[in-house]
Amino acid sequence: MAYDRALISSILRQMEHRHDQYEAEAESRRYQLTAAIPRLGEIDRELRSTAAKAMRIAFESNNTAAEIETLKQKNLALQAEKQTLLRQNGYPADYLVVAMDCPVCRDTGYHGSKLCDCVKRQAAEIQKKNLSSLLPVERETFETFRLDYYGTQPDSRFGIAPREMARFNFQKCMQFAEQFGSSYENLLLYGSAGLGKTFLSSCIARRVTERGFSVTYDTAISIFDQYNSVKFKSGDVSAATQALDRFHSADLLIVDDLGTEMPNAFHTSCLYDLLNRRLMRRLPTILSTNLLPDELEGRYSAAIASRILGEFTQLRFIGEDIRKIRKKQRL
Repeated sequence: MAYDRALISSILRQMEHRHDQYEAEAESRRYQLTAAIPRLGEIDRELRSTAAKAMRIAFESNNTAAEIETLKQKNLALQAEKQTLLRQNGYPADYLVVAMDCPVCRDTGYHGSKLCDCVKRQAAEIQKKNLSSLLPVERETFETFRLDYYGTQPDSRFGIAPREMARFNFQKCMQFAEQFGSSYENLLLYGSAGLGKTFLSSCIARRVTERGFSVTYDTAISIFDQYNSVKFKSGDVSAATQALDRFHSADLLIVDDLGTEMPNAFHTSCLYDLLNRRLMRRLPTILSTNLLPDELEGRYSAAIASRILGEFTQLRFIGEDIRKIRKKQRL
């Protein structure tokens, strides 16, 4: 899984800050209690002394196991006495223990050499929140997808009813989301506006994010604007560079409204660079467009059309504009 480096750094900094606060709070409690209960201070000094003795025995003694066991038992007795003193004075036994949010990584953010699951969960929640500002991921889910917006009469052009095609697309998108990470696939969602392409993209984004993968969504126009900022050093170049890094490295990239941007050689080169980078790294991509597959070469280039048609599973959307159907129903 690829996580946005800036996001992970921010989470780790927040964890470190909270841990520092917890240590400061524990130290304040320790200072106050040792003044009121001097024996607590004596126990802490003895515990530090046993730790130092254990290290010295490990390097100097020939009877390490027996001496270490003796120190271990002394250490346990001191800790038990400390807990008893706290309870006798009306405090919980762990009152002087430094609090922590994650007992697995002890708030370091790492379990061994890998990111702790607690960091991944926080990243997923933040990504979901960020996606919510661009996509209605809270409202548009697989559970709320409605097939009744699609007609049941076969379309003479395709020999299949829009509802049957929508059912196939729905099942394929759900399968894509559920199997994400265990298989590699790209999707091309194409058809007229208002047929559910962005809706199903939102469903996939939510499900894949909830499963702990990084998802980046943006429109083609916005993506090409970031390329433009970096290329010509305009606007916020640092933010644009970070955005491009997300586009290039996210576990899943969803590019919406492909084909609505101004057609020119620069945008074609940007799209080629984006697709080539992700295909070379086998990072799944979803393209959503009103363009038909046979229009891709004329709009962009033979190289881009070849990559999309050869590497993407094509899902066609047909039927009546759902927005118009909803408007009629409200009248």
